[in-house]
Amino acid sequence: MSIAQVDPAKVIATINGEPIKGSEYYHRMEFLSGVGKRMGTSLVEFPPGFLTLEQIITERLVLQLAKDKGVYPSDVEVQADYAARQKDEPKMLEDWLASGKTTEDLIYQIKVDLAQFKIQTAGITITDQQVDDYYKHNPNSFVVPKRYKLRTIVVTSETAKSAVDSQLGAAKPFPEVAKALSEDLSKVNGGEFGALPAAAIPEGPTRDAILATKIGQTTSWLQAGDKAWAKFLLEDVIPEKTTELNPSVRKGIRRQLMLQKGRLQNNVAKDMATLRANAKVDISQKSFADAYAKFMEAFLKDQAAKTGGK
Repeated sequence: MSIAQVDPAKVIATINGEPIKGSEYYHRMEFLSGVGKRMGTSLVEFPPGFLTLEQIITERLVLQLAKDKGVYPSDVEVQADYAARQKDEPKMLEDWLASGKTTEDLIYQIKVDLAQFKIQTAGITITDQQVDDYYKHNPNSFVVPKRYKLRTIVVTSETAKSAVDSQLGAAKPFPEVAKALSEDLSKVNGGEFGALPAAAIPEGPTRDAILATKIGQTTSWLQAGDKAWAKFLLEDVIPEKTTELNPSVRKGIRRQLMLQKGRLQNNVAKDMATLRANAKVDISQKSFADAYAKFMEAFLKDQAAKTGGK
């Protein structure tokens, strides 16, 4: 469950009995100081509430630019992209909803992503032969290395280490022990750590121990910080394989080649800069209106530096 949907009237935390309500949390988050946005070579401070508004403004400008160029995503295109993503990532919607966002939020994000892609690749065509040639001449790009499927338990005391060892020694399943005793966020998924190639495992004792472990066995306790230890279960070793040129791979290659060619042919950054500079943006919240004026001043200064003042 995500706290992003907290009721403003609800108490979300207490400190020595003193409550913090959702309304205070949201208000402080909206105007929190010490955060900002990089503008050229400088980091300009803006509150999170304004950065959120600026992101929405940017998304609207992207969609407007797509309309201006005649490449605005249709509902059919958005739904097709949504279905394709679900097929490639079956847990996509589940994970998205678990983060506190809605299906409508996801559909909107897909529309923005699709608009950006269509703007960048407007007028670009990649043939099947070009896709075939890329696959043929870049074989290493389609090799999935051997991977080690792992689960982990992380603890921060000798007492906890002993409790884990006791339960594992009594033949209790590793995922159950992880859920009960691990102090890592992965405990909610039974310590699921993922399937990693050797190169992605931290070099040193951790990698050495995992590579020396047999499938179905666990490592010894390994140092995972100043006062933390981790134990890994090697669930499986997935052999190296070459991904065949299936429809999904074809789609990925085509998109990559279209974007590469589009970056050379379509100056989206310039188009967006022109649209932003000429956009009429009215913000009713005075502090955010002032922040936007500050943002545009930094933006225009950065654009002038990039174009030599032209």
